[in-house]
Amino acid sequence: MSNEKPVIGYNDGSEMWRDNALSYGIDEAIIIIRSYLELNLKREHSDDEGQFCREIFAAMYYTTADRINPDNIIYPKDIETADERMESSYYHLNRLHNSKCARGIDGLIKDSCYKTNFYNLKIAAMMAIMEYGFPRICSVLAFHYQDNGSDGRLSSENRNWANNFTVHEKAFNNARLQSHATVINGFCNYVRELYQALDAKRSALPGKEESGEFNGNFEIKRAIVTSDDGKGFSTGYAIGYNPKAVDSWVCWQFAVRDGERVFNWGVYHEDEQVVIDSYNARVFVALNSKAV
Repeated sequence: MSNEKPVIGYNDGSEMWRDNALSYGIDEAIIIIRSYLELNLKREHSDDEGQFCREIFAAMYYTTADRINPDNIIYPKDIETADERMESSYYHLNRLHNSKCARGIDGLIKDSCYKTNFYNLKIAAMMAIMEYGFPRICSVLAFHYQDNGSDGRLSSENRNWANNFTVHEKAFNNARLQSHATVINGFCNYVRELYQALDAKRSALPGKEESGEFNGNFEIKRAIVTSDDGKGFSTGYAIGYNPKAVDSWVCWQFAVRDGERVFNWGVYHEDEQVVIDSYNARVFVALNSKAV
């Protein structure tokens, strides 16, 4: 292993990220880092260089985790429910994003093969997360494992992980991964490793974590503004929690006027996941309303 610094002038990857973010702004820094990772995706590199890439990625992720990309939010309803809610166009938009994600993963895996049977899957995972976000990548991978349950080349550990996801088959019909099973297994390992190392669960939902504010006896746990007229009025959605209530979780719509947040109707349920699905669906529709 070489002891030389991967990039002259930087002690670690986080320093490179900070320098570019301060010098050029976050948007431009993301483009620079993406280009740097792409260069390392397509060539053999030392362990030091691989660690440097991971440090860059981690620093960028922590800085940008709260940024909202509407394409990367999951619409969680099945087609029948979407039809009932008159949201079938959003269901199909989400289905298109699933397909793009799957093709993107296959493309990155292919590009990471720098010589026969040697892949830079760690960097492929980082680049996929940058482009499609953890929630969608995890959903596409979970569907693959559920859809190929009898494939002995897929690890039981990853299969057990995938079974924790609720995925609707029709939403993934065009999102089947085409890469070799062994390589997909390695890619999934690295996605899961990064998810744990970066504590990505904290930013798996759109919006920001909150604490200390109550609406009635419910504490606000997460909220996002989905529209803002620029004149002091905005709307959004929030998740609340009251451990003493029968239906202890709620997803509210809220409005903000002159800095005061007023909560309107809500969906209450004892199951947190039901409320999370309601939150994701409404945020997806609100943020993608101009795309359908």
